Amino acid sequence: MPYEIISRIGRGGMGVVDLAQDEAGNRVALKRLSLHGTPEELTKARLRIRREAEVLQQLQHPGVVRLREVIDEDDDLILVMDFLPGGNLAQRVAEHGPLPADEVERLADHLLDALAAAHRQGIVHRDIKPANVLFDDQGDPHLADFGVAVHRDATPGLTATEMVVGTPGFMSPEQARGEDATAASDVFCLGATLLFAATGAGPFGAGDPRLLLMRAAAGRTEKAPKTLPPELRRRIDAMLAKDPAARPSAAEARGGTDGTEPRTVVRRAWAARNSRALVGGTALVLLLMGGAAFVLVGGDGNSAAPRTTPTTAPATTTSTTAPCTPLPFQPCGEQPAPNTDGKACLEGFADYDGDAANGCEAKADDLGTDSPLDGELVANLVPANDSDTYLLKVGDGIQLTCDGALHVTLTAPKGVSQRVTVFDGSGTLGTAVSGDGEPATVTIGDPNCFFDDATTLRVQVESVGTDRSPADYTLTATGSF
Repeated sequence: MPYEIISRIGRGGMGVVDLAQDEAGNRVALKRLSLHGTPEELTKARLRIRREAEVLQQLQHPGVVRLREVIDEDDDLILVMDFLPGGNLAQRVAEHGPLPADEVERLADHLLDALAAAHRQGIVHRDIKPANVLFDDQGDPHLADFGVAVHRDATPGLTATEMVVGTPGFMSPEQARGEDATAASDVFCLGATLLFAATGAGPFGAGDPRLLLMRAAAGRTEKAPKTLPPELRRRIDAMLAKDPAARPSAAEARGGTDGTEPRTVVRRAWAARNSRALVGGTALVLLLMGGAAFVLVGGDGNSAAPRTTPTTAPATTTSTTAPCTPLPFQPCGEQPAPNTDGKACLEGFADYDGDAANGCEAKADDLGTDSPLDGELVANLVPANDSDTYLLKVGDGIQLTCDGALHVTLTAPKGVSQRVTVFDGSGTLGTAVSGDGEPATVTIGDPNCFFDDATTLRVQVESVGTDRSPADYTLTATGSF
């Protein structure tokens, strides 16, 4: 190998990173990917990585850590990248605290430029986080590990299939649910990274990675604090929109090719999140000062001609008619729609059909968090971002044949997919996805034949994909260790 290793500078799940220098004395970073699998899988993995490396080597942008070449060495592949001596964003915040707002704005401009360039070439990063933002000796930021996340999880022989890709504290809600990452997912991850740079915390708070993953899957994000300047706050919040379609593209968040300001994007995201307020022909009334003229905007979005009522009362007469502004679930002069206070759904109810007239028609089940799972239960995922957890007590029959097994089966309602996951204190024991009414089962074998393995496990049910249903699912548990 034409590089002399100087020292080890990092270690991760896929291998190690070494500082090295070439024959001319230029310093580089060598990322060694340890490949595992059958000879056929290894061959496919090498071909896939090399094919993607050709694409990545064409991504020449000052804000991206350059991939120089890929080297074969026994069963490993080595990615040769530029070495940046300024450390990473995670280290910088840990050592010096959050960055000033103007530095965060500068950081955002640099990184959004780089991300927009990558997206134009069809490259999705999938794991943007503070540790993947590196600084050069001038203090300029660069996105690192472009495409490596794609190699890790799209290449046969490298990882298990259907694996959640990303870092729990910074991944997008759709990634946390196991859906494919897109350019919009990258925008969310970068928004989370910018929030960390500005505050020292990600959008899902702090805690165990499994807890952060659950918060991410439910889209339970923390908004940028009001202590940040309004422009920066609006910029970050737009990138952290729960709905991928409501997020700006990287180019739009940067300002767009025509210099579009980020606030324009924020208004669009706000409108997408609040479109329900105009469903069902609800009228928006704008009272004009000094008269009784007003404009009506119907549910079709067309403006009616201004309607003027002449004033016949003497100038000294004071009108006693109070102005009315319709609410999302309460038109002027009417009672609030069922299960609402006029403004929003009451606790325990949700609006799934988008019809404001019938209010919040979906009712949550009466099972609380960590309710016992004893045999079979029927419940629902209401509201839409709900994630149910249950406690499952498992006995141990001490079977002499060591064939004890626990079976947890989920049957999702028609038209949607839902996932069941079984945890113990050390992590995930198994997961399965039920779709369109077809049952899916997680089976867990007896951990130990000769000892009592009786325990209490946690079972989680959550939605998969973008479709949601208020209909009931069925969850059953049978067997023992």
